[in-house]
Amino acid sequence: MQNFTFHLPTKIIFGAGTLDQSGVEGIKLGRRALIVTGKRSAAAFGIIDRVTTYLEKEGVEAVVFDRIEPNPRTTTVDEAGELARENDCDFIVGLGGGSPMDAAKAIAVAALEAEPIWDFIPRGNLPVKTVKKALPIMEIPTLAATGSEADAGGVFTNWETHEKAVLFSPLLFPRVSIIDPELTVTVPVDYTIDGGVDIICHVIEGLFTGDDNTPIQDRFAMSVIKTVMDNLPLVIENAENIEARANISWASAVALSGMVNSGRGGSYPIHALEHAVSGYYDISHGRGLALLLPVIMEYSYKARPSKYALLAEELFDIHRDGQTDEQLAVKGIEEMKQFLASVDRLLTLKDVGVEDDFRFEAMADDTLRIYGVDGKFLDNPKRLYKEDILNLFKRLSA
Repeated sequence: MQNFTFHLPTKIIFGAGTLDQSGVEGIKLGRRALIVTGKRSAAAFGIIDRVTTYLEKEGVEAVVFDRIEPNPRTTTVDEAGELARENDCDFIVGLGGGSPMDAAKAIAVAALEAEPIWDFIPRGNLPVKTVKKALPIMEIPTLAATGSEADAGGVFTNWETHEKAVLFSPLLFPRVSIIDPELTVTVPVDYTIDGGVDIICHVIEGLFTGDDNTPIQDRFAMSVIKTVMDNLPLVIENAENIEARANISWASAVALSGMVNSGRGGSYPIHALEHAVSGYYDISHGRGLALLLPVIMEYSYKARPSKYALLAEELFDIHRDGQTDEQLAVKGIEEMKQFLASVDRLLTLKDVGVEDDFRFEAMADDTLRIYGVDGKFLDNPKRLYKEDILNLFKRLSA
């Protein structure tokens, strides 16, 4: 196990009906909030009005910015930062799925720095500005997915260059997150499923790529995965199953809180590749991860058979019965594919609307430049060089 520092300064208020605490918590952060949200559901289901009412009851004024895209764009962040400055907002509320919550973090920086947020986002070896100040942040998730409610990062797209990269700073930990699983009832089933896959990938990548001797972290990871796999079908069957939604919501928060992956390390090749796909084709992040998960598992398992065998034994209850690690790994991969198929997420590129291949070269180049080791390969038990990445994209387009 690696040495590590675990630090989670975010206050988490969890449970059905806890949205009513947003005003009491908001007045502790400031007097004028910028509520950052998407273009549809939070308004359609009255959630914005509820948050605004709770804030106003405690004497907090609210300004609403409701133009965040599913893959938040840096230009939109800059617009919202300007709006926050013009209205003297002194804290930010991220209300919605991962995109508004991520955007809230970047807007908290843009509001004070008054410079393009893209200048603060690392992209390979290019110079980048350091985040030195940010407004306080409150996060209110309406979708269990990204874990942005309990971490200090966010993912952003420069649509002009089709680059998608990560902004991270300890200053971006939310001061408070209110996780009310009742709010997730409003989410369409497709996005609920995509969110579940996102949660799984947040912990499964470290399982496959991190240090060997990390039994606690590995079992944390499998507990998160198992929780999603057990409860997602229940939510698909009954959208108002609050207990199942609560279990998934907590899995989302735990997955990237640092609790699971601290001391294990590891890389995120599936996420890196997905960022290239959605950076060019603007697809749902969770759907892109579902697309890539099986092919990366099949590409990698022979280089790390013991971790894949552990997954098969402990997650899918496959008995060894004299089988080798590789044999167990193959069965575990098949079980994962069967699960994805059961929630309609065993996909090809055509299934997500990608009908061409002329962008594959640029996607591979961007992935290696932004996330690669010296721009040459993606860190993975079996390294992913440019030709390997191109072959994976071609396989998914078959």
